[in-house]
Formats: sequence, structure tokens, C-alpha cells
Amino acid sequence: MSRSHRLTATLAGMLAATLASAAILTIDLPPETTTTYKPGPNLELVNARCLICHSTDYVATQPPNLPRKTWEAEVTKMKKTYGAPIADDEIATLTDYFAKTYGDERPGATKP
Repeated sequence: MSRSHRLTATLAGMLAATLASAAILTIDLPPETTTTYKPGPNLELVNARCLICHSTDYVATQPPNLPRKTWEAEVTKMKKTYGAPIADDEIATLTDYFAKTYGDERPGATKP
């Protein structure tokens, strides 16, 4: 066998081994803890607009007792900065949900 044939066979073997090992790679993402937000006013709209881009875990990890103005700024940022499909007249409705369900307006919440 000539040198070029041996080199070709070696390279082909290396390529086959590389492709075989690449096929073994799998990525398992952790399951989401929930697939809907907490019950609250206009939950259907919140699920329809917010679950498109991120899980409920994102909201649940925000500091507790955020005031309405902060939630409004967050909803507005999602629309204007990130392009979330939120109509202008939905901003107040979504803000109301987050302030009353996760923010400082929820039952039992303490004001900062």
C-alpha cells in the first residue's frame, strides 16, 4: 500500500471516529417547574404573551414585592427592547397581573 493510500485510510478512519463520537452527544435540558403562571387577573393573556419567550421560572426569580412601576417598566421593556408581541393597550393589563400576583400588591405582601 502506498504512502498516500495509508494516509487517506488513516484520515478516513479518524474522520469516521470523530463523526461517531459526535453522534453520541446529547443535551438534556431540565424540565420547567411549571407551564403556566400563578392564577391571577387575565392569566390567559399573560400565558399567551409571556410564555412565548421564557418560562415562568424567570418571573418567579424576580425580587418579591416589586412595585407596579417596576413591573410596568419590565413589561414595556419586553415589548420595546425585545420585541415581545404585546399590544400597547395590553401593557396595563399585564402590569396589573404581575403587580397583583408577584408584586407588592399581592395578598400578604409587604411594601418595601
